[in-house]
This record gives sequence, structure tokens and C-alpha cells, in this order.
Amino acid sequence: MHLIIFSSVLTPRIKYIFNFIFKDILKTEVEFTGNAQYFLQSEQVKISYGEKPLDDEIFFKSSSILFSNKLDEITFKTTLFGEYDVPFPVEKSPLPFDVFAASFFIVTRYEEYLHQKKDEDFKANKSYQYKWKILERPIIDEWALLIKNMIHKKYPKFKFHDKRFVNQPGINFSITPNVPDGFLSKTKFLFSSVFNKENNFLSSKFDLLTGMGVSNETVLADLNGNFEKRQINPLFFINFPNVPDNYIKVNGVSRTLASKNVGLLRPCASDKEKIKEIKTGLSKLKKILPEQINVSSQQLDVLKFPICYLNLLNSGITTDYSMGYPDHPGFRAGTCTPFNWYDLQLEKVTPLLVYSYCQNDGTLQHLTAETIHHSLKDYIDAVKFVNGYFLSNWQLRSLSSHLKYKKLKLAFDEMNRYAGN
Repeated sequence: MHLIIFSSVLTPRIKYIFNFIFKDILKTEVEFTGNAQYFLQSEQVKISYGEKPLDDEIFFKSSSILFSNKLDEITFKTTLFGEYDVPFPVEKSPLPFDVFAASFFIVTRYEEYLHQKKDEDFKANKSYQYKWKILERPIIDEWALLIKNMIHKKYPKFKFHDKRFVNQPGINFSITPNVPDGFLSKTKFLFSSVFNKENNFLSSKFDLLTGMGVSNETVLADLNGNFEKRQINPLFFINFPNVPDNYIKVNGVSRTLASKNVGLLRPCASDKEKIKEIKTGLSKLKKILPEQINVSSQQLDVLKFPICYLNLLNSGITTDYSMGYPDHPGFRAGTCTPFNWYDLQLEKVTPLLVYSYCQNDGTLQHLTAETIHHSLKDYIDAVKFVNGYFLSNWQLRSLSSHLKYKKLKLAFDEMNRYAGN
């Protein structure tokens, strides 16, 4: 038995958001039809979406956004739903708003496409989710559970497949280039390290000498022991310095990460010329970790739509972990379930699989230990409730034994214990 969805017009937007909610979040099979007679004769679980119901199926009143194929400005009306506001209010429907239109608007980052016309970064407090007081919730997953309960109420024997909670921290750091062999090469390299701020060789060595730096190799070795004990499968993201490939060599760090999931840190760019830089980064990653096949990425600086994701796809990257705000906790895409990016300019689903993070050590470092504990606990609880992915970001140095990072390292350990790892 599966779900059959009826709409008189089946647009790419409708198919995308219904597939995301029912297949990706609720883990069930979906069939679409625009044939009313076929729908009425079907013995499957029936859901219709439109202006009015056909019979006694579960009916959701539609708004116009999912029937459009243009990126239009939207003048929002909202209605109160429990303790927060929701967009696209409707009447004579199980919910007082068009849950599918609202989910589509949030997960596609519709408002950020419109914002790209402005020459400024998109901040969390500019988002509608922030204004509607739903940024701190995986709200689409919560709405999906409401729909699931409606289906169970009308069709008690219908079964959904199981879904489990996942805790997967992301850890990022910068690679220090190796000093090349030969007098001339060494001289050229050291000269570059003085005048090229992206060659972080001297600064990293100076930090270690003064006790301000940390050894990536040492911290990684310590972490791996803890990860193996707790069965944690972290993600590592590496930022490569702007140096020639022959300055990047297999070393202790790359050997430690040989069997781990490793991706590129900060590969995105706001112009097409930067695709070359992404491919250069991929080349360096393949040099130290030749066994990496499905390369992922993470952008913790400015993430602009759609150019950043287009650049990733054009560079061969198919998985991204950039969906979040580096300076504010919360669910930027309104979900803790991985989703395929929908390009609103081309009006199609892309192969880029997007994972959302909700916590970043940059937002925690200035808080008290007690506040950090409660914040992490609240977000873990929110994701556990919907059996989603709890993804957090940490700089490798934050997890070192350096006294400066004691608070963050303790928070990281407590987070993994509470998450069940």
C-alpha cells in the first residue's frame, strides 16, 4: 500500500515538495496522478491538493506558489498556529495554512534568491523563519509528523518505514603546506609564506612555538580514539592554502584521515571564475587522500544562491554541508533531513544532496558553559523528536587540550554523550 497524490496540475514544484515530505522525511512511497477517475477508483491512501476535495480523501487546500514556474515577489499574509506564525493561510483544510507551499518556500531558500539582487550577505535575523519564530525548529519535519498523524487517523493500518536519529559532527581545519626540497624551492616557498597571507606556514609554526597553536596531527589522533570508542562517524573538511600542488604532500594528517569522510572547506564562490579554484582544491585533496570518491563540501562564510551551488555541481561535488548560519544557531532550510537542492531559476531538482547543520562552535564560544549545555541539549532534543540528522560544526583547534578551548572541548564531549554516542 502506498500514497496516491492527486492534483489537477502536477508541477515540478508540487512533485518536489510532496516527494521530500513523504519519501525523504516520512519514508513512504508516493504515486502522482492528475486523472480524477483513476484517483477515485484507487484503493491506495488518497491525498488531494487543490481548490476542493474530490470525495472523502485527505484534502489539503492549495495556494498559488506551487502552481507557478516563476520566481515572484511574495506579499505575505500569516496566521497564528500554536505559538508561532505560519505563511500561506487557507480555509477549509486540515491545517490553517498551506503546509506544502510553506515547506517549499523554506527548503528552497526562496527568499534568498530574491535577496541575491542586493549586494549584502543574508543574515539569520533577516529570514522569515526568524520573524515567524520557527528558525530554532526543524519545522518541516514537525509539520510532516502532523501529516503522518492525519494519515494514521484515517488509515490506521497504513505503515511508514522507520527512520533513525543520527549525530554526525563536522570538524574543519586548514592544512599547513610542506616545505619543498631544494634550496631554490625552499627560498621561494619561505618568501611566499611571508608575503602571501593564504600560505599559513609561518603563522602556524609561530603559533606552535608561542604555545598559541595546536598540532592538527595530535588532535586528530586523540579524537580518533574517542570516535572509535563511541562509534561516531564524523565529517572532516579541509581548507588548502593557496600554494602549488607540490607543496601539499601525504603526511601524518592525511594518513590519519585515510578511512574518514573528508571534504573541501570553503570551496564556494560568488562568481563563475572560482570554479577553477574549486577544482584546484579537489586536486589537492585527491593528492593527499586518493581514495576519496564522493567528495563533499562545506562553506562557512558567505553562501549565495544559486551561484555557490551551481559552482559545486559544475566542479563535480554532489554533497554539501553548508546549509546553516555560521553566526546563528538554527535550521536555515527548516529541516534536519537531507534533501536534493531545487534550483528555482531552472525550476528543476538537482543532484546536489544538501545536509543542514544547526550548531556552530563560533556561536558557542562566547556563551557560558551552562548556556552552551542547554543550547546543545535543546537542539539535540528537537532533532531526536523527528528522527533527523543532528549536524554541528567545530574547528579542530576547539577540540584540542589547549586551555583556551577547554570549554568548547567539554561541550563537544557532552554533546556526543547526550546524543547517545
